Amino acid sequence: MASKVRRGKSFCVVYLVSGKQKWETYKTESEADARISEIAEKKALGNFVPPSPRTASEFLVEYVDVYGTVKWRHSTYSSNTSLIRNYIDPLIGRWKLGDITTKKMDSYFTKLKSQPAVQHKGCNNPGLISDRNIYEINLLLSNAFSKAVDWEYIGKNPITRNACPDRVNTKRGIWTPETAKTALALCTDMNLLACMHLAISCSMRIGEITGLRWQFISFGDVENNYDNAKLQIDSQLQRIAKESFEILDRKKSQIRFVFPTLRDNTSTMLVLKALKTKSSERTLWVPPTTAAILYNIKSQQKALKSIFGDEYQDFDMVIAQSTGRPLEGGHISEVFSKLIADNCLPKVGFHSLRHLSTTVKLLISRGDVKSVQGDTGHSQAKMVTDTYAHILDHNRRTMAKKFEESFFNSSGLDESPQEVSAEQVIALFANYPESFEMLLKILGTNRQLIDRMCRNRMV
Repeated sequence: MASKVRRGKSFCVVYLVSGKQKWETYKTESEADARISEIAEKKALGNFVPPSPRTASEFLVEYVDVYGTVKWRHSTYSSNTSLIRNYIDPLIGRWKLGDITTKKMDSYFTKLKSQPAVQHKGCNNPGLISDRNIYEINLLLSNAFSKAVDWEYIGKNPITRNACPDRVNTKRGIWTPETAKTALALCTDMNLLACMHLAISCSMRIGEITGLRWQFISFGDVENNYDNAKLQIDSQLQRIAKESFEILDRKKSQIRFVFPTLRDNTSTMLVLKALKTKSSERTLWVPPTTAAILYNIKSQQKALKSIFGDEYQDFDMVIAQSTGRPLEGGHISEVFSKLIADNCLPKVGFHSLRHLSTTVKLLISRGDVKSVQGDTGHSQAKMVTDTYAHILDHNRRTMAKKFEESFFNSSGLDESPQEVSAEQVIALFANYPESFEMLLKILGTNRQLIDRMCRNRMV
């Protein structure tokens, strides 16, 4: 059992761990008494864990090495280790793991809100750390301390969401179909035009577009307006840190291809990576208009190969520079922004074209979420319904209006035929002359129908 010992103005809680005395110091007697009660209760339940002598920094090194290198992808590894290096180690790295409490962590997150963001190259005034970064730090530490509980370093996870700002997803602007068609008509850059078409008609992400290779495209029946043209998405283009590539050697199987670097002193590398989830690997049917643009690009690349010869670096990329090397998503976004600025179009990000695509497909399919999910590559249908609930609500509003018209605004649910005056019939044919022509054709070829109508009228 634990005992209490007074030392000057402090109070110590003493108990045995593996035959050795463990001392914990508290400022007040009430805190010491509460700790003794906690130890007794947890020992009775069999889940007492003595505080670890490790510092937070030492624990996080172990956490990254044991857990992060196994579970994280390259981009996640880079971002999480950057958060630890810039915002966690400098502030709480020296804290003893066993001394970290929920109150201390709440104070830490409160302090983070007034911390300046780390200045990166090309950014002179980064301002304060963003709410999004604080949210990501909270998520990272919550998972890390959960592992500390599993590894029996601490008794409970001290992280809560109380002191952390909510993650607010900024609502992206989105073009109307008319604006998108105007932009397509104004675009003269063939690579950008193809990217826009693939985002709009095939709901593809920018990394999927720039990582698309010719071996995964079938033009179908070219002579018959590219009937049955389709493509397969199996990888994405991404720039990753060389450091993460070397450390995550277990995950090199995710890397389909490494593009040769132009300079040896760079810290990053361009790769073709496996997609994040299996559901993202999908086959898409390509509309003829989009297929024709891709066919045109393939013809242009063939001409470039004949001009440059061996100097052309043929990586089989659909979206490529004149030398054959891939074009990155950042470049496509820059050219897209220039198209918007030059033509005074509403400002949107390139990714909004994918949202436009999903919106249009939900509307024309009347809310067929599963079919749309097959195109977008979302891992769950719920992700589509959560993100695009406003589109499905549009159909429900329409249904409510139709119900109002058919139920409340009707004269009743009596399905018996109503008397129609000759004036109403004449007015109907005047407004819809095509229906009158159709009726004449039907009556002219069906004498029995005319006789039956006459008999019914006489009765």
